Amino acid sequence: MFWKKQTDFTQLWSELSLFTRRDVTQGIKLAKYKKAAGSLLKSDPVSGHALMGLVACLEHDLSSMHAQHLKAIELSHSCLPLMYYALSLEKSCLWNECAKYTLLALDLAPQDPKLLNAALRIAPLTGRFSLQKRLLMQWQESHEGVRHPDQGHFDALNDSLAKHGLLEKDLKLVITAVGDAFCESDAILLKHSYELVPLKDASVFIHYRFLLPDNLVASYYEDLIAAKLDAAACHPRIFDVFSFSVENETMYELYDYMDRELGESADTIRVPDPEQIKLIEELVAGVEV
Repeated sequence: MFWKKQTDFTQLWSELSLFTRRDVTQGIKLAKYKKAAGSLLKSDPVSGHALMGLVACLEHDLSSMHAQHLKAIELSHSCLPLMYYALSLEKSCLWNECAKYTLLALDLAPQDPKLLNAALRIAPLTGRFSLQKRLLMQWQESHEGVRHPDQGHFDALNDSLAKHGLLEKDLKLVITAVGDAFCESDAILLKHSYELVPLKDASVFIHYRFLLPDNLVASYYEDLIAAKLDAAACHPRIFDVFSFSVENETMYELYDYMDRELGESADTIRVPDPEQIKLIEELVAGVEV
């Protein structure tokens, strides 16, 4: 019976994870999940409250989401309710809180690679690359000294911030404003990433990319973020080292495909021999076509 309950919970959570929006108008779609969560409360209250928390998240009811997940955490000493709360917080774009509960879960299960990877995924969305650096050291220790591809990002970004008279807290402020804009909207991000773009002066700037489902208009959410950033007390030079884009899934995949094609074809592109070009120029000099 225990495994049956866990299977039911996992199936219900997986189905809810496919929702692409957080909106109270989805009440009819969510009704069966509320009923299932109510039944689970009697036999497995931890799973029931966690499921109710995710349903509240998808209804954009943040206060209920927090209350349900915190109740699940009170009833269990496992890392699982912490992890489920972190997942709902990530869907709500409450990235700092998501990082907090992911780290709490990781403290309970420090050898769990999935939790460590989850912490590494969310850390850049807090603007705290010092946190990322610490987590990468933990990742390296668990991989027999192998360096993670993102190792060194903290130092490169920190140097760029310093060149512009900025601190990590200035980056944290703008990325928090981006998260607030998404949180207040109905959007659920499909994916997020960042890249450090090298500049001529050997410094870098950080570009965040946010991926939305194709049924949401990316430019609308970019406007929401821009308005939120305009209202934030940002350092005037932060935009020398920070940028963002909101993209739909189809366009994101197209650009990703083009980047991969360019990378794969780089080895086959032949640069003409300058001596041969010079010889051809001499041969055709004065020839009328």
